[in-house]
Parts: sequence; structure tokens; C-alpha cells
Amino acid sequence: MATLGTTFVGAYLAMGGSSKADTSNPPINAKSKEEESFIKSFVQKAEGEKKK
Repeated sequence: MATLGTTFVGAYLAMGGSSKADTSNPPINAKSKEEESFIKSFVQKAEGEKKK
């Protein structure tokens, strides 16, 4: 009984872990704020057209 209990508790603790941050989009490596805003607006337009 103790062996099974230890096994299941160990497995539960090993699978718990911390949840990772949601990284649904890759980071934008823009060289300037202007370029970053252009990329963001382009992506928003592309996603808007995709939903239609």
C-alpha cells in the first residue's frame, strides 16, 4: 500500500509543475517602434481577412 501511495503521489507531483505563459505569437524583432506598429497592424489586418 505504501509503495502504491508513494508512486501515485510522486507521479502527481511530477506532473504538476508550473504552467507556461501563453506564447501564441512569436516575438516581434523590430528595429524601431514604427516598424513594430506596422507589423502589428499588418497582422491584425491579415487575421481580420482570414476570419471573413
